[in-house]
Amino acid sequence: MEETKYLIWLAMIFGSASRAVWEVIETYDTAYQAYAEITGGSCPIPMTINQKNNIDKISPEKSEEIISYCASNDINIITYNSPDYPEELKDISCPPPVLYCKGNISCIKNGKNVTCVGTRKPSNYTQKIISGICTELAVNNFTIVSGFAVGCDITAHMSAVKNSGKTACILGCGLDINYPSQNQQYRKSIIENGGVFISEFPPETPAFARNFPQRNRILSALSKATIVFEATEKSGSLNTASLVCGQHKKLFCIPPADISDIRYAGNIHLLRTCAEPLYSVDDILDIYGFTENKPEIRYKPEKNKYHINDIPKKNETKFTSVQQKILSIFHDESLHIDTIIDRLNMDISEIIAEIMDLQMSGVIEEITGNRYRKTERGNR
Repeated sequence: MEETKYLIWLAMIFGSASRAVWEVIETYDTAYQAYAEITGGSCPIPMTINQKNNIDKISPEKSEEIISYCASNDINIITYNSPDYPEELKDISCPPPVLYCKGNISCIKNGKNVTCVGTRKPSNYTQKIISGICTELAVNNFTIVSGFAVGCDITAHMSAVKNSGKTACILGCGLDINYPSQNQQYRKSIIENGGVFISEFPPETPAFARNFPQRNRILSALSKATIVFEATEKSGSLNTASLVCGQHKKLFCIPPADISDIRYAGNIHLLRTCAEPLYSVDDILDIYGFTENKPEIRYKPEKNKYHINDIPKKNETKFTSVQQKILSIFHDESLHIDTIIDRLNMDISEIIAEIMDLQMSGVIEEITGNRYRKTERGNR
């Protein structure tokens, strides 16, 4: 329990998606040793202003409060060296050192997870497709992984539950935060049906905008295949899609019913670059080695070899004032999101949103967990 306490402390000091937290963890034999050295003024890595301030504001007693709260509220704390920690997360560059879970964590450990993402306001066509695909996946004992948002997410989650399937909800806030409030009514049935709620954020962490791009790396990592059901040109689902491509996993998109419908502009972009069209659940079964339902004839286009951020885009020269400030601090080096935030001294949620927009424009790219650099296009 002592190791857990100091791992929680380290995650709060450095951030659970920070490369810095892993540089510290890998330097010392135990989390307590890391705590003792850091509080004694011997941190082995450069620290941002925010991280230094955190040392003064956050004590190990806060970790003890979190552990006590979790024990009283049926929340399991799973550290990266626990046998319950998902193996898939260990393959990404900055896995969360600590996970908070409520429900059946084993539902994501059978190797049959499919991540489903999309807009909060799906069309009737999209909802019909989600229901059909996720129903068939549930019948085939797949676990549906999604973000518990309104719209596409909750439709995917509940399509599994209604068919006695399991589903994993990856949150961008503490497990005890009622967000989104519209979905509170579904929590009990998800848990009772063998599903799980997972967050890298401690209880009482609000649903800050900056948490969701960070959360998306878990969504993309947990499954061999991710489905984007409906996405506009600037949808947050494109951030998850980019992570999927970067992790060299399979990305599927639903072909739009109407190619001129702007609600599917993100789908079309992905289908042109790094995604394959999803025509039926058989496309998913193929990826996981289940081909008994494979149709005799099916057109299967060759996968585009390019990464989403490698495709040339239209020459866009207009940037918002915030985007101009972000671009101005990049030179030849890559920058961690914490460094960007420190240098700009601006609202974090605004910075995150603009960074996502610059990624979609192909001007900057994420090269490792939360570390960014300008692309060739961004240097023009």
